[in-house]
Amino acid sequence: MRYKLTHNLGLKLLSVLAACLIWLVVMDSNDPEKQQVYRNVPVTIKNQDTITNANKTYTVVGGTDKVSVYVTARRSVRTRLSASSFTVRADLENYNEAIGSVPLEVTCSDPSVSQEDMRIQPASMKIKMEDKIEETFGIVATTSGNAAKGFEVGSTTVLTGDTIKIAGPESLISIIGKVTVPVDVTYMSEDSVQQLPIRIEDKNGAELTDSQWSNLELKNMDGIVLKDNLAEVGVEIWRIYGEIALQAELTGEPASGYEVTDVTISPRTVNLTASAAAIEKLGNSLTLQDTFDISGVSENIEFTADLSNTLSQYEDVRLEADASPAVTVTVTIDEVGSKTIEFPVSELTLNNAPAGKRLIFSPTDKLAINIRSTEEHLGEIDVEDIKAEIDLSGCQANGSYTLPVTVEVPEGCELGAEVSIVVNVEEEEQEAEVELQTEE
Repeated sequence: MRYKLTHNLGLKLLSVLAACLIWLVVMDSNDPEKQQVYRNVPVTIKNQDTITNANKTYTVVGGTDKVSVYVTARRSVRTRLSASSFTVRADLENYNEAIGSVPLEVTCSDPSVSQEDMRIQPASMKIKMEDKIEETFGIVATTSGNAAKGFEVGSTTVLTGDTIKIAGPESLISIIGKVTVPVDVTYMSEDSVQQLPIRIEDKNGAELTDSQWSNLELKNMDGIVLKDNLAEVGVEIWRIYGEIALQAELTGEPASGYEVTDVTISPRTVNLTASAAAIEKLGNSLTLQDTFDISGVSENIEFTADLSNTLSQYEDVRLEADASPAVTVTVTIDEVGSKTIEFPVSELTLNNAPAGKRLIFSPTDKLAINIRSTEEHLGEIDVEDIKAEIDLSGCQANGSYTLPVTVEVPEGCELGAEVSIVVNVEEEEQEAEVELQTEE
């Protein structure tokens, strides 16, 4: 037995060594040792109170709060690793003021990876130390979206206060341009109170980054830190009230022998957005506050008014969004013993109208026809008592024509002034003929 073990001992030892060598070669080819990089590993900062307790603050420079970790290990180890396998720490107690940086330390959750197997790039975190200052900024709520149909945003109020204290690095505080609380009012139809995130923009209108936000402290005017940087906002939703009639009050008297026979306001009604209490106080009509002075006037006069002047007299009332505040007030002035009838253009009799032509009238809707008679007789005359016609025989070619209007007035009346109308003649638009083709 001993002979068998010792026979050709050198050859047997050589075989064992060869087997080990082959195993090492196989292992090296199947599970090679190489270097792999794991990028964007975040840096955990320790002992920040070392700086903050000294009323100082810092900002990370050059994005060095994220690093790359280089690991040298076999493939079987590398495949188990990811960026989350590493913890990189920066201890601010080790801050080197001379070079403005903090050395970094790395550990791996996989025990098979040692410190010698890892390398960090960059090896330190650059920081900028600054004095910490505090300033006061105005804060407003801004709305986006549209309230439910028939409603509008009446008012928004930042209930935590219309000013806010912000503390942080002097270089960061100095670039703050605007502080707002965005509110989405889409489909809202009732009042609400919400806790919403505060938005800070720099003086160029760009929103602050997460890194910049991390260096700020937001407080109300009592010095209480705002939790999660939220502000409480109240939103009032007002109903839109339609068909509010407009009224105008005239001042002065027309010239001797003349009188006011009609006052027309365009538009006649408007839509207002208001609180329930305000609309109840206002009622269903609105008297324009502008001055309409007709002193010494002997002919029709037109005024332009601005609803904004009138609505500024009322609290919690305004014009519906996107509506024009312009109002036209037309005062019809007639001689005593005369009356102006608004005759519909649609009632005109058209004689000798050109065939195949499109007629456009100006004015489009009504002709002002002045009639004279006794005051008693005038009170009985209406549109139905008047006939009017025009002769279009001279309007066969395209163009613009000013034509006299022949007016027939009731017995005992006379026409106070000649009446004319502008007629634009154009080619009538022909409907395009579409030929339908079918496959045989």
